Amino acid sequence: MIAALGMTVATLPAAAEADSLHQEGDLPRTVVTTDMEQDDYASLIRYLLYTNEVDTEGIIYSSGKFHWSGDGKGTPFFLPNREYTTPQTSWRWTGTRTIQDQALRAYAEVYPNLRRHDPHYPTPGELLSKVKIGNIEFENEMAKDTEGSDLIRDLLLDRDSRPLYLQAWGGTNTIARALKSIEDRFGSTKQWPRVKVAVSKKAVILASGFQDDTYAQYIAPVWPDIRVENMAAGYATWGYNCERGQGNVRGLPADRVYFSGAWIKKNIQIGPLGSLYRSWLDGQSMPGDQLDIFGDPERAASGWCKPLAPYDFLSEGDNVAFNPLLKTGIEEPENPLLGGWGGRATQTTTAPNLWTMVGAEKDDTGADVKNYTTLRWAGAAQNDFAARMRWTLTPKYRDGNHPPTVDVHGNDTVRARPGSVVTLTGLATDPDQDAVTLRWSQYREEGSYPGTVTITDRGRGRAAVTVPADATPGQTISIILQGTDDGAFPLTRYDRVFIRVV
Repeated sequence: MIAALGMTVATLPAAAEADSLHQEGDLPRTVVTTDMEQDDYASLIRYLLYTNEVDTEGIIYSSGKFHWSGDGKGTPFFLPNREYTTPQTSWRWTGTRTIQDQALRAYAEVYPNLRRHDPHYPTPGELLSKVKIGNIEFENEMAKDTEGSDLIRDLLLDRDSRPLYLQAWGGTNTIARALKSIEDRFGSTKQWPRVKVAVSKKAVILASGFQDDTYAQYIAPVWPDIRVENMAAGYATWGYNCERGQGNVRGLPADRVYFSGAWIKKNIQIGPLGSLYRSWLDGQSMPGDQLDIFGDPERAASGWCKPLAPYDFLSEGDNVAFNPLLKTGIEEPENPLLGGWGGRATQTTTAPNLWTMVGAEKDDTGADVKNYTTLRWAGAAQNDFAARMRWTLTPKYRDGNHPPTVDVHGNDTVRARPGSVVTLTGLATDPDQDAVTLRWSQYREEGSYPGTVTITDRGRGRAAVTVPADATPGQTISIILQGTDDGAFPLTRYDRVFIRVV
């Protein structure tokens, strides 16, 4: 059961400086590796708007099974069961300048406005300095060091104790090369056991699917203790949206407007940065990619993914790799068992340390919904994206919408006996003085108690949770408090509390 409460809440100072209190050392440290096809590009546009919430250490061109550059010497390459049927000297390669010459140039144009909304956005120069070329020549190529693999290697060996989240938007080969160079340097030394343990603890690979064989052939057998998350199931929310006789059905029914052409054209594909975003039949294409026909109405009809209406959602297949890192109030990238905008994962194998996103979760009615682990957050994520895109065109802080902060008072874990009633108190603060609606719910899959609990609204941000009489000591119940403001793009943040049965 769910309790909802509409209320006007306390406010924070409206200055941008007061809106961002985090320090760089508190942010998740991450590297993006990308083969820069059109859905990577769309994900990159979104990612740039969240660079105030992560510590971006690298943005690296890499290859995968769908995109590789060739060696520039005309060397033919062939693997069976690919899109090509004869040896190729390169395949669908979009070059190594799109990020610098287009995406970051547009980011530089809108940076003054973004910084007024949060001074922690990195400068264009900072981001530009992080762009490197990794292992791009062929699929699975990890035979030689590159500036991209060297960067990852050095980050894994440095003194920063934070986890290093390595995003694989294409293949994992540049990441694999970095690990291989560490093995080559230390593998025959007395330091190797210690180095291997330290690197395995520090590295976390967030893969939007395995788009080459380097994970299976090298990382898994040689570095089995590195946590690797295969996020491919998130494609159901963020991957290619094709016409299959059902129309535009992306998202839960209440959220489908946020994937429609009218909404995307009005709210996302705007301004210098937003105009680079990719949607159906928008007239754009990636240079060098002969199969990027999604923007052309005539050519798109002959492709494998049948077109939707103009500007309908096309694909941001790599959001799955960075959504777990974004600050929502319940983000826990170090614990994939907990849910959030990135979805929830379970451990598939312990050797190698592989995690896979769950296939279904229960909605508010108790029904199992396929891909609900990411779908449940999609509407909130889209509104957040739109609000930030509007920041790029809004030079005054007071004219933008900014997310509330949501807090459940007390400890993160509350102890209670079966049959007892736990009273929880929450508060939302909003920097724009917006009214915030609070909503309590049970996240069944996060807790170990298998049934539903009753949540009763007691007003003024309070809720009473009845611990079921059949709950047994040691079981847990996860309660989520969600706060959504009433701004032009409703923005949502959360907090979580666990009830532990004693």
